[in-house]
Amino acid sequence: MLSPGQPPAVRPTVLVLGAVEITDTNITATDKEVYRLKFQDGVEAWFSKTNTFESVVLASTNANSNSIILSGQINEVNKGSEAARLLVGMGAGQERIQGEFEIKDSTGQSLIRFAERKSYLGGLGIGGADFLSLDELTFRYGEAVAENISQWVQGQKLE
Repeated sequence: MLSPGQPPAVRPTVLVLGAVEITDTNITATDKEVYRLKFQDGVEAWFSKTNTFESVVLASTNANSNSIILSGQINEVNKGSEAARLLVGMGAGQERIQGEFEIKDSTGQSLIRFAERKSYLGGLGIGGADFLSLDELTFRYGEAVAENISQWVQGQKLE
């Protein structure tokens, strides 16, 4: 938790997906856009399965007074090392993605800031050959961020 905060007194009905930038300088511009879209797809997929919000919209849509806005930076997208996963195992060479996010109310006031990290160790035993692409890991990362938002909106404390 970067800065704890309480959800709005009135439960928001709309989540606005604001700017989420990938700042990892080791990733090409094309890959940054692919991963940003995979992250967005993961957030949208999570909320399509839950009743947390009536809708999830992009920042280009006007936010109403009963919406919250998600923005943030994904500062590491690391493909890891398939060789280390296969030869060493035990978590060596893992794929990982991490970033920091902020939720603001419709007036732009910051409500909470939090960090999220997701990693993948490999597919065979403890580590091993890849069975999960970085695209899929980024999608699951979006779902994990969305799950945190859902818990927070429902009054649960984020850790």
